[in-house]
Amino acid sequence: MTLKVIPENSNIGEFPCDSCHTNCCKEYVIFLNAHDIYRLSVGLNLLPKSFLQIIGAKDYDLGIKVKEGLIDLALKQKDDACIFLEESKDVFRCTVNDFKPSVCKSYPFQMKNGRLIQIDSKMCPVDWDSGEFEAMMSKHLKKDEYEWKFYDKLVEEWNANRKEKPLSSFLKFIIDRVSLEFAVL
Repeated sequence: MTLKVIPENSNIGEFPCDSCHTNCCKEYVIFLNAHDIYRLSVGLNLLPKSFLQIIGAKDYDLGIKVKEGLIDLALKQKDDACIFLEESKDVFRCTVNDFKPSVCKSYPFQMKNGRLIQIDSKMCPVDWDSGEFEAMMSKHLKKDEYEWKFYDKLVEEWNANRKEKPLSSFLKFIIDRVSLEFAVL
């Protein structure tokens, strides 16, 4: 069954995500940027190590150089799914929806050549009408792009200036930088 997008202010009770099987939360590794880690830490009042897992980086230019090796950061998995995916009454839902990672907010959309498009290999059981969401998603995806560029610059700065320090030092470094950015705003 293919659902069409129903605006939130519609009288019809079914929204496309209502039929979601959360396959994306079960199939993808969810990589995080500095802003994601900051929002989750503050929103959950937890240290990043409680929800982060390190993954061996494949790209030397983008990986984080720490004492533990060349790594990337992602959310931990629980039962082969995102650690924040919970089952309730046979339905899986995100428990950090208000401050979930940017890649989760964007899914299944991306910006390509200035246009909002659906990801070709999406796992959604819904054919979204991107026209209905273009204004909302375009703004979010621009913010997402900014946050990933900000994170890339932090990783580049870290890799250039800090050799063989532990992951905990890198996490403090990025959280301090994001905190400083929010303090300026």
